[in-house]
Amino acid sequence: MDSFDTRLKGKLSSLTRSQRRLMDYILSHDEESIFSNIGDLAKKVNVSEATVVRLSKALGFKGFPEFQKELRLLFKKKLTTTSRLKKTVKKVTNEGDVLMKVLQTDIHNIEETLKQIPAMEFKKFVKAIDSAERIVIVGLRGVYSLAIFLGIALEFLQKNVWVIQPGIGDMWDRLLGLGKGDLVIGISFPRYTKQTIEVLRFAKERGNKTLAITDSLISPLAQYADHVLTARYQMDSFVESFTAPLSLINAIVTALGVFSKKSTMKSLKGLEEVWERQQIYYNTSK
Repeated sequence: MDSFDTRLKGKLSSLTRSQRRLMDYILSHDEESIFSNIGDLAKKVNVSEATVVRLSKALGFKGFPEFQKELRLLFKKKLTTTSRLKKTVKKVTNEGDVLMKVLQTDIHNIEETLKQIPAMEFKKFVKAIDSAERIVIVGLRGVYSLAIFLGIALEFLQKNVWVIQPGIGDMWDRLLGLGKGDLVIGISFPRYTKQTIEVLRFAKERGNKTLAITDSLISPLAQYADHVLTARYQMDSFVESFTAPLSLINAIVTALGVFSKKSTMKSLKGLEEVWERQQIYYNTSK
């Protein structure tokens, strides 16, 4: 899995728009893609059969059969899990079924997120945050909640954090003040917010280190990020599920705490003293 992710990220910038669209379809419809022939796949994405072949070769495979063989190995476990999930929740007829389907889908999203994240990339992601002088986080619309959660958690660790707020007109003015050691983290899932992509692009072009939390390595955020962590967000509902991305962020912050255990304990101890002195939380002992 790691080698495929590395290969995909390395070739991403050279893919054409049609090839990116095809790759996006393959990653999001893997269960059918691993059994589709070239003609069927091309028809579903509305591209030529030659595009399917060119994508395979662009990724370093001899042709589509070899590419498809690699995909089958990657998604073998996933196919079993997905089939079992679909069978369990095939018919939704009442509130209890909805509850079961949503929670099981969230569990499935977390399981798939765990499978698709290379350990080395996760380590580099955490290290980049730990070494940053200031951390700028941009996540808009639905994922603003994720940006806020990450920002608050990093502030607990005494990190210098700026979470970009939607609708605040001074964003670009403040971004001009990015320093050499500053880091920008972009969070976005389909449909990706344009401003998030533009902030990452801006930071990347200025020479700042950039990170992205998104859905796949062909996300538009990925091309402007030094390191990318992906999480599953699909939900058969009118709203997306951010359970897996939130769990991923929790893992990032926890890893940061473990990475700098001594300073983390000092920061948390100081916070506890302030909270107690200012009576921030309800005292259940009274």
